[in-house]
Amino acid sequence: MSTDTPPPHDRPTRGRPRSADSEHAILRAALDLLDEGTDLGAISINAIAARAGVGKNTIYRRWPNKDALLVDAVASLNPALPDPDRESVRENLILLLSVLVTRLQDTRATSILNGMMAAGREYPQLRERYYADVVEPRREVTRRVIRAGLASGELRSGLDADSIAYLLTASLICRSIEGVAIEGAPEDVAARIVDVVLFGISRAEPEQ
Repeated sequence: MSTDTPPPHDRPTRGRPRSADSEHAILRAALDLLDEGTDLGAISINAIAARAGVGKNTIYRRWPNKDALLVDAVASLNPALPDPDRESVRENLILLLSVLVTRLQDTRATSILNGMMAAGREYPQLRERYYADVVEPRREVTRRVIRAGLASGELRSGLDADSIAYLLTASLICRSIEGVAIEGAPEDVAARIVDVVLFGISRAEPEQ
């Protein structure tokens, strides 16, 4: 995959002012191209610049190459994570998971991300960069909540925080990949999943 590395005189210069309007137009242009199903190999800095109505030098002042721009564009589809400052692990996990539910209920965002992940088999470096720069930092927030619960004794000792984090998101991601609509208020959907993970499927009722 071409990285569209700019010539030396076009590379970013520190301290240059950035236009929020131009940046928004550039990200929207990249997302539109992805949403239209344009092959990742056919998306270029020139194509994005033309769609956004800016010069390519404007893009290079903000992004060093196409991969960095596409990762930022897709990352912009994710709602910001709130600070998990509620009183219990359960409440904090519901809070965080409801953000993912909200994103997955956005059909355009989900279509774009699923398309890029599928294309990532051909362009693995782009998918790896997205996971490293976007997915992992967000997942680490969930792991921190779980580790805090383990440390406080709210959760049973000996559990693996990473496995729990995957369990919380697995059913949602699976439904997204299979094109199954995720219906309901985000916090209600998240609460059902969190309760299954925390309390299992035994006959015992979870404590509220």
